[in-house]
Amino acid sequence: MGISVERTSPGFRVVETWDTLGMRGTASHDVQLDGVFVADAQVTSRRPWGHLDPILRSALIHFALPVAAVYYGIAASARDEAVHCLTHRNGADGQALATDALLQRGVGQIDARLKTAWWALLGALDELGEDFHYPVDDARLNVCMLAKRCVVLEAQAVVDLAMQAVGGSSYFKRSPLERAYRDVRAGSFHPLAPDKTLLYAGRLALGQPADQVL
Repeated sequence: MGISVERTSPGFRVVETWDTLGMRGTASHDVQLDGVFVADAQVTSRRPWGHLDPILRSALIHFALPVAAVYYGIAASARDEAVHCLTHRNGADGQALATDALLQRGVGQIDARLKTAWWALLGALDELGEDFHYPVDDARLNVCMLAKRCVVLEAQAVVDLAMQAVGGSSYFKRSPLERAYRDVRAGSFHPLAPDKTLLYAGRLALGQPADQVL
């Protein structure tokens, strides 16, 4: 059931539970409703528990790509930080780190993964179309979730590679890469999670019901 409740309602309380590894700035705390009156007009939706009904499916479709873009942005920023560090530092031998063949390959892998993530985002948007008249169905949700999965996993890999390239200094809290490492991990917990996304896609491909994959 979906409901709309005013924050000023008696019995409404925000419980500050958002003590997380990363993404602390979102402040996604819990809401506790203690004896709050909910009128019929405040009920926005009703659905069977544990099922992907049209309203929830619509919410996930319109959630997946914007949230994926957030993690892409984290990864792109980590890439830029790594490139900045490597082009402004020398190694133990006194040579510029940017001349190290292994680091060059690592940055190439970072860029390849970023491009893959970017293409996944653009491809999903292209499949949805520009007229915003696409049906809110399993096929569209599948497109969005597969794209989100790709972006989230590639973003995590990019941040890891950026830290490996920069080395131990990226492990300090003063490093932007340390924060990126923490924040990018949150992507795996948004519904549908990466493995659930594969289960959902596989069920659809094999003609099996997928409305209970949550």
